[in-house]
Order: sequence, then C-alpha cells, then structure tokens
Amino acid sequence: MKFERIAFGLLATSIAVLLVVQFGLLYTFPQPDSARWWGDETGQMLELRAELQTGYAHIPPAHGSSLAITNGLVRGNSWLAAIIYGLPALLLSARLDLVTIGRTITFLLSLVLCFMMYRMMRLLRVPPLFALLGVLVLVSTRAFFFASHAARLDIAAGLSLLLFVDYLASRYRRLRQLEWQPTMIWYFAYGAIALLFATLSIHLLTLLGTLSVYMLWRYQVWRKPIALIAAFGGAMGVLAMLYGIYALSGAPISMFSPSVLPNQFQSVSSMLPILRPLSRSVQIANLIERINGLWMEAPQVVILVLITLVLLLLRRRQDKRSEAESFIVGASVVILIAWLFFESPALYYYVQVLPLFLVGLIASIHHRLVASNAVAVAIVFCAFLLLAYGCHDVTLASTLASRIERDNRSAIHDAIQALATDSKNARPMVLAQNPAIAYLEHDTSVRVMTAHLVSFPIWNAPLAAQIEQTGAGYLLLYATGDGSRYSDDYAALRPVGDRIGTVLMIRTGFLFDVHRNYFEANGRSIKPDTMILYKLHGAR
Repeated sequence: MKFERIAFGLLATSIAVLLVVQFGLLYTFPQPDSARWWGDETGQMLELRAELQTGYAHIPPAHGSSLAITNGLVRGNSWLAAIIYGLPALLLSARLDLVTIGRTITFLLSLVLCFMMYRMMRLLRVPPLFALLGVLVLVSTRAFFFASHAARLDIAAGLSLLLFVDYLASRYRRLRQLEWQPTMIWYFAYGAIALLFATLSIHLLTLLGTLSVYMLWRYQVWRKPIALIAAFGGAMGVLAMLYGIYALSGAPISMFSPSVLPNQFQSVSSMLPILRPLSRSVQIANLIERINGLWMEAPQVVILVLITLVLLLLRRRQDKRSEAESFIVGASVVILIAWLFFESPALYYYVQVLPLFLVGLIASIHHRLVASNAVAVAIVFCAFLLLAYGCHDVTLASTLASRIERDNRSAIHDAIQALATDSKNARPMVLAQNPAIAYLEHDTSVRVMTAHLVSFPIWNAPLAAQIEQTGAGYLLLYATGDGSRYSDDYAALRPVGDRIGTVLMIRTGFLFDVHRNYFEANGRSIKPDTMILYKLHGAR
C-alpha cells in the first residue's frame, strides 16, 4: 500500500512535469499558423470573433474571397466556439494577438481534458495508477503536444465527446439499475444540447451524431418511437434557432460559402471514406494511412492497443463489466467506426478521439491484471519511459521552434519597417501568407489581407485583377529553402508579384515550418527560406 502511494506520486509528478515543459513552448511551438494547419489559427479566431460581432462566422481580412462574406450555413454557425474562443478574442485582442489568446484557452481546456479522463476512469473503478498511466500516455503523444498548442477546436471537440460519453454512461448505469427512467423532456433536451454542442466543432456533427445513435440503441428507444421523435424535435428546434439567427444577420444563404470554384470544404466532404464504403482500395488505403499517422503521432497508443489484444487473448474468460464500463467500451468502438468512415485522416483530428479510446482501453485491461507491487513497478517504469519520450520531444521541438520564431519575427519586423518607409498610406494593405498573418493582424501600422481569394474567389477573373480590385498595395510571400511548390497560394501569387510588382525587400532564414520536422535536428532541410516583399504597381 505504501509503495502504491509512492508510485501514485511519481506518476502524478510525471504528468505535471511534462505539462509544464510543454507549456514552455505554448506560444512558439508550432509556429503560429503552422503549415500543419495552413493558417487555421488566426483565420479561425478571426471568424469566431466576427461571429459575435455580426451574427455569422466569416473572415473579414479575407478580402476578395467568399470567406469574407460568409463561411456558409454549415460552417457559419459556431456559436459555442464563438463564446469560448471568440469572446476572449473580442475582449483581449487589443492587447494580445489572436493566436496567443486561442492557445491559452486551448491549453486550459487540455488540463480539463486530462482531469476528465482521470475522473472517468476512477468512476469506472480503475485503480489510480492505471488511470494516471492512461492520462500520461495521452499527454506524452505528439498528437496532444500539437493540439494543446493550437488556437483550434480539436481539444475542445475531444473534451466534448468525453463529457457526453461520461454523462450517457452514468445515465445508462442508473437506467439498468432501475434508478432512473428518461422522460420525453429528457430526450428533447438531449437532442437540443447535442446539436448545440455541434456548434463547437463541425466534427462533432458526425461524432456526437454517431454516439447519439448508439445511445438510442442502448437505451432501447426503438421500443418507444415517441422518444426518438422527441430527441429529433429537440435537435430541429436548435437547428431552426441557429438558422433563424443566421438569416436575421443578413448573411447570404450558402451551404459552404459563395465561392465561384469548388473549395476545400467541399473537397474534404467529397473525400470522406463513407462515400466509397465498398471500394476495397479506398478502405485499405484509409486504414493504412490512419495506422501510419497513429504511429507517427502516438506510437505509445499503438503499443497499448497491442498489449490490450495480448491480454484479451491470454485471458479468454470474460470478466463481468459494470453497466457504465460496458457503455463506454461500446461507445469507443462506435466512435472508432465513425472516425474511420466519417472523418478525414488528417493528423490534427486524432486528438478528438484518442482520449476516449484510451479510457476504453484502460477500462478493458485493468481488471485483467492482479494488483501487486510488481504491476506497480511496471507502471512506474512505463511512466518514466513516457516522461523521457515526451521531454525528449519538447527538447527537439524547442530548437527549431525558437529559430523559426526568431528568424520570422525579425524578417516581419524588417518588412514592417520597409512598408513604413515606402508607403504614403498610414496603414497600407498587405496581402500576406500564413507565416506572417498572426503578427500583421495584431500590428496597427498595417492592414493585413489573407490569401483566401486564391482558393475561395468570388468572381472569375485573372488573379492580378482580383488583387487590384481589393486595394492591396503589397505582397508578402514565402519561398521554401528546398524550392518546392508547397501551396496553391504561393504558386499562384509569386508570378503575380513578379508581373505586377517590384521587389521591395528580401530576407532569408528559417522562416516557416513547411517540409521541416520539429522532432529532427534542424528540421528536414538546413537550407534557409526566403521572404519576399513586393510593392504592387499603383500602390499608394
């Protein structure tokens, strides 16, 4: 018993130490508006702040783009996210840049996520050491490291999913023990709240939707169709309210945005694996991509899965699960299916489901190991390995992140000085690529314009004519050190700058993280990147 208390202290300390060292890189790793997300941080914070100001989500600096008009009905109703992220941005953006605000909120949510994981496992009567080990496994993954350092909604989505599963499992336990019976009002409220939470992240539409179908089956709603109608009615009530607010805001009615070209929202939707369920090649490729991604982002989770399978095979006798544990393990399987078929395999979505999977895995194996000092020693040994792995990642990442932050900030400072010297306009408009928009958006001496008009144009015309129409006077572009074509934005804008602009400034250095791996020494390439500032013809 005494050794278990010591082991508990060591695991809790390991989690705290790893969170603290990760927090040290919160505002520099990864680079703001990292290539991992292609500008989603500043862009997302801008649209959530704008939603509170105008009643619908859009990106005001995306001049010449459909996103400056509206994100559409599907993505333009993000009210819960707007309250959590947009409200602080509205109140604090005069003093802090948007990425700093968003990352601070996300890291706080990450701490809540860790607590919720531990609480869920303890309520399932998982021993404290196993519960802490599950939390440490998550915190030591690169998926968590990246996601907890992003002004994005992935951590919030993972936390929401965990909260719903926890609540529904506790209700299911009471239902099975005849201590509670859901009423029609409860089903109506559940439908309303579930859809309301979907306004926190578009991915919760499929994740919570699939979970809700699972809940209705486990609660045997098929025996009373009126309950299904009540749940559907609650969801439709909230949907009507959201679309009513959208309509009253005066935003144009559009599903995704009024772009004249197919945009990335539509392309992502069209590539979901569920649309080709019978294609063997598509499904095999989908599965391989996710396994490879999981091995890159969270190899410790893969190892835990293999250990779980071995334990299940060695002990064929099925231990009786509690009602709550049965519901959570089943929910984990259902969400795994939803993630495989209804979600993109992009790496940054992994953390939305990993917390629930880890709770399900730990809940499945803890009672298959007899509590003993030997097991406690093994857990402590694993904890030290995870701590070393996580701290090693932080050390590696800090080297490249610090250099990118230093070089890019210095180059942007030089660009702003060049603009101040050259421009006769008190606040010149600069069309900038992602590595600069977080800094320029917060700088009051310039007006930043994002490059969204390349992918989300509102009219068919040469790109140069579209840029001139916006009134932009300068282009701030980035070229990779290895000379590769890394984005449609750069490939389209560089020829425009050469044709209708004059080079005002060139700076080199480690300016952004395209094609660089934070976890390799000096990144993948040691060649410096290039920042090019163009003055467009006719600029004032």
